[in-house]
Amino acid sequence: MLNREIRFAYLASLNVGIVFLNIPPGMSVLMDLYDISYTGISILMSALLWSHALIQIPAGLVADRFGIRLTLKMAMAFLVCGNLLPAAGPFFALAVLGRVLAGIGTALSFVTLMKLISVHTPQGRTGTYQGFFAGLFSFGNILAYYLLPRLIIFQWRWIYLLPALFSLLLLVLCFGIRPAPAQLSPGRAIRLRGLAGLKVVWVLGLYHALSWGTMINLGNWIPSLLAEFWVDSSPAQLAWGGIAVLLISGTGRFLGGFALLRISPLLVANGSILILGLIFIGLFAANGPEFLLPLSFLAALFSSINFGALFHLASAAVEKDSIATMIGFVNFLANLGAVLFTLLFGFSKDATGSFAMGFGVLAILALCVLPAGRIVLKKQKH
Repeated sequence: MLNREIRFAYLASLNVGIVFLNIPPGMSVLMDLYDISYTGISILMSALLWSHALIQIPAGLVADRFGIRLTLKMAMAFLVCGNLLPAAGPFFALAVLGRVLAGIGTALSFVTLMKLISVHTPQGRTGTYQGFFAGLFSFGNILAYYLLPRLIIFQWRWIYLLPALFSLLLLVLCFGIRPAPAQLSPGRAIRLRGLAGLKVVWVLGLYHALSWGTMINLGNWIPSLLAEFWVDSSPAQLAWGGIAVLLISGTGRFLGGFALLRISPLLVANGSILILGLIFIGLFAANGPEFLLPLSFLAALFSSINFGALFHLASAAVEKDSIATMIGFVNFLANLGAVLFTLLFGFSKDATGSFAMGFGVLAILALCVLPAGRIVLKKQKH
């Protein structure tokens, strides 16, 4: 039976999933409310990704210095404030500021929850529990797509109130978590500088950026992408496409953990990037939903199935006392990529009227980084 700390981590993972994708289900409503273009809505969506990415490594330092329970209280407080602020009024600047605060909350949550799981799981099972944690994040994305279109009918503020209330509940539950503080390592700053010089960090960061960036952007943009071909439907009416993509993504993360029982993480990592590169070429050339939908579903699967493999390789590349720093660094690069890809797709839509250019850029990146990745990762212990 799962202990209360693991149950809390899984509930919090669902909440972070909702926070990440609470904007896309109400995209058309918010674009009208704030009177903004696709570039404007991409700025709103990426505001959270920017702060989430930039706080990754500092969040780990805070969790180590102040302990799990206090850091989680801080995280939930940021999430409550970051979602209540935009609900105060129909002001774009207020919404962007709220998303920045929410991004700080998600960064603190992710790093600390991963540590919480590692402290409170049976020895040798941490990766399995963390894989389920990652899968539940995707199911939180699905909850956003399922619940918010039904709530927006009554009031646009529910876009922000739903995650605010969920975060408030988790803030209360934080008081029941058993503390497990860890002392800050005095050598961490040196290890950070050392990690920046390792080729494997940048390869895994780019691999994870292409994977995580694909998943988050398919979740963000798939309703608008489908609307390019089904012109009689609005993005809100096509929200089911986002739900399907995220369901496949969540399932892929679970399946990826089981796949590692029989397939080497190196093969999973390199193979997934190769397949993603080919899928991006197909999405670039797709001229109808009969091609777009299956390719999007395949992209969601192969961008998620490698989650466990990438973090297995990251953990194996350094000594045990540097694993958390390594994961934070890789995750920082991945989230930075996700931010840039979000802006890329928004710009592509505004400049050309289509998302095709964005997929073309991703195809080039994937097929260029793969040869270097194969060489660098082959030299690492697995």
